[in-house]
Amino acid sequence: MATIEVTEEADWELFEDLARMLEQGLGGCWKQKLDALDQRYRDLSVDGHTLTLHLEHYLGISMVVPDNADEIVQGVSVLLRLIQQPDIG
Repeated sequence: MATIEVTEEADWELFEDLARMLEQGLGGCWKQKLDALDQRYRDLSVDGHTLTLHLEHYLGISMVVPDNADEIVQGVSVLLRLIQQPDIG
């Protein structure tokens, strides 16, 4: 599994924006959504693979992608670049 560090800050609004962009941009559907006081998890199913979007209060936002999903990793990278642009995210 590959972990992509999105940001070191736990930005809940960015997390929601990213979740929407991933769902729409990758054409996946959410398998599970878990929220706690200082953590959030979203499992997105895309082409038979499960991607996990994770927010941790002290660690920021990260994305876990299976090793055998190179095409999906490329799509995630493009979407992350888009959301990190000041006029979009």
